[in-house]
Amino acid sequence: MQDFLNGLSTELRFIRKETHGKTIWIYCESEHDKAKRIHSRVERIVKDINYANYKVELHILWKKYFNEDLAVKKTTVSEKFDFIPPRGRRTNRLNELLLSMQKEMSAIGCERFIKENIADVSDSTILRIVKKTKK
Repeated sequence: MQDFLNGLSTELRFIRKETHGKTIWIYCESEHDKAKRIHSRVERIVKDINYANYKVELHILWKKYFNEDLAVKKTTVSEKFDFIPPRGRRTNRLNELLLSMQKEMSAIGCERFIKENIADVSDSTILRIVKKTKK
């Protein structure tokens, strides 16, 4: 399971997994920076590509840190990950898979196939992803 997470980021650390029907929930968190003080932790759910025959939901323990930089007016700073867009609900590699599949079929046909086999994504989401990449 750690190898699957290493495909996203080497900073992620596997905690545990749970199986719910055809979906596997992978709980993970980033390596803690000892120099920073943690303000709070929040569980964030992000969809990813399949692991074996299971749909994947990453349950990431998202940390907020106290801001030590006095030049910045914010009191807390949130973690940032390269494999998830800001406020994203899907990983970049899932978005790339959706784009490549959408080139071959209509959004509704793509949605049907993806919902059955990969992740729960609507046709509107697929069209929104296509619209963002054309800019």
